[in-house]
Amino acid sequence: MGLSNYGPKRLKQVQKKFAARGVPITTLQVQYSLLSTYPVTQLKLKDLCDELGIKLIAYSPLALGLLTGKYSEQGPLPKGIRGLLFRQILPGMRRRSPPQASLLACLQEVAQFRNKTMSQVAINWCICKGTIPIPGAKSVEQARENIGALGWQLNASEIAELDRAAANADKKMVQNIFQTK
Repeated sequence: MGLSNYGPKRLKQVQKKFAARGVPITTLQVQYSLLSTYPVTQLKLKDLCDELGIKLIAYSPLALGLLTGKYSEQGPLPKGIRGLLFRQILPGMRRRSPPQASLLACLQEVAQFRNKTMSQVAINWCICKGTIPIPGAKSVEQARENIGALGWQLNASEIAELDRAAANADKKMVQNIFQTK
């Protein structure tokens, strides 16, 4: 069985009830990306999932496209609420607080070094963190690009650099309102 957006407290409760009935929980999906580390860093869900034998699935690993490098404050931005969200988050992804590189600059630097795209680096980061990312794709081209995140791994230094840049981003992705604690 798979669950979505359960926090550690609820996950432990539900896992006990299902285990008593012989039903294993095999996956838990949460919003997780370089702009949304809350489920893993604050809630410690990865540690709990590992302890319980549950695979953690990362949905929105590209943060609705913000981590692709496709968008900038100069536009064009998506219409509606997504565009409004992007206007709030993008400036904080580009700012630098020396000696730290901005998140987008760091992603771009690693992507260029690896001869990969920013999307592939962001997805591979999720894989290196022990999650199963499920990026969206609106075209065959995007699906092919996403596949390019497989078959290689970021090194520990690159992961640490991306972690620092993500931690220093002024704004984070809005958390899913259904995420429990």
